[in-house]
Amino acid sequence: MSLLVSGLLYTSLLLLLAVISATETAIHSLRDLSSGENPDSGNRIASKFRRIISNPFPHLHRALLLSTTLNLALAALGLHLVTGPFAAMEWNPWFCAFVLFMATVLLGDMLPKFLAARSPEAVLQNSIQWLSPLRALIDPVIGIADRAAETILGKLIPQDLKMRSAITRDEFDTLVEMREEQGQLDADEAAIIREVLDGETLDVRDCMIPRNDLPLISSDEPENEILALLENPPGRFVIIHGETPDAVEGLIDTHTWKLASRPPWRSLLRPPVYVPETMLALDALVSHLESPSTAVLITDEYGGLEGLITQAQVADWILHDAAPWQGEESEILDLGEGRYLLDGGTRLTEIAEELELFLHAEGVDTIGGYVFTNLARVPKAGERLTLSDEAELKVRRIIKARIQQVEIRIQSKEPAEAAP
Repeated sequence: MSLLVSGLLYTSLLLLLAVISATETAIHSLRDLSSGENPDSGNRIASKFRRIISNPFPHLHRALLLSTTLNLALAALGLHLVTGPFAAMEWNPWFCAFVLFMATVLLGDMLPKFLAARSPEAVLQNSIQWLSPLRALIDPVIGIADRAAETILGKLIPQDLKMRSAITRDEFDTLVEMREEQGQLDADEAAIIREVLDGETLDVRDCMIPRNDLPLISSDEPENEILALLENPPGRFVIIHGETPDAVEGLIDTHTWKLASRPPWRSLLRPPVYVPETMLALDALVSHLESPSTAVLITDEYGGLEGLITQAQVADWILHDAAPWQGEESEILDLGEGRYLLDGGTRLTEIAEELELFLHAEGVDTIGGYVFTNLARVPKAGERLTLSDEAELKVRRIIKARIQQVEIRIQSKEPAEAAP
């Protein structure tokens, strides 16, 4: 091969390598940047540009294969030039090899990457027009190379080493953060994913409906009272017990009871399923809560009834911050003049966060349970409980020993007058 042909071929390959290097750098640079094109533009190049940014990995794969192939071709062609035409011209082979090497590194790698880092949008838009015709040749080669690599690795790697190790929490957090920065996840979606990840530490006691808020009724009660509770329950499930609430005989799904045209309630009485209060919520979800129509009871270490948990409860608490349920805003309703109307199931932690009123009672999670614990009896509507010099509580509504609404009055703290 003559010096002219070899030189032209080397220059062409070097130019193509420069385009590949610049394209690879532009894609990497734009993964964390917003597109410079107008997203409403109908331009064909702009459309391709947006698709590349949204999913850059196939394009990086092509660039890597082309770059490797071109480097091998340039190395072989450079060796031919040094040992052939340049040797015939009695040029020093070491000097020629050094010049070719530096030209390849500077012109084919460093300079294109520097230019692409300064203006990645312009480089990528121009390189699309250069490289698009090559996809018909590159993609089949990539497919063959991938299959060959998988076959070779399958033969070389022992079976017991082929299992993919579980991704760690830190790795998952990093992955979510990367996708959020790349624009593939918005802030709300990332928040929901993080809330779900945090759900792995929740136990059933965090998510349960507390005992004080459960619809409990003795099987010895008159039939009309049991039917009235089934007709208008405060929740989906009604617990039927014996002499004490700890002696649970079973649960009734009121939805199923009504859909079955209200048959005798004993025919739909389900035997209770118990889990310890220390059980993880996700474990309970997998093991016992296979459908929305199932529920399990939670017991303490002495076998006493603590509460009830369902699929809906687990979902509410896993997504509590990122996707709060629509009725949450009404749990604490500002009535004005320091008065707040609370649902009986409002958590003490939420009262502390919203009103900066810190209430505590051993084993109690809700304001309704707090009232029961402090009065040690079932209160009457209108009954008051003094919380402090600045706060007073009033029971607004109670149904069948269950507190439905509570009003809290908080006196405003006037700033002290300056001393004369």
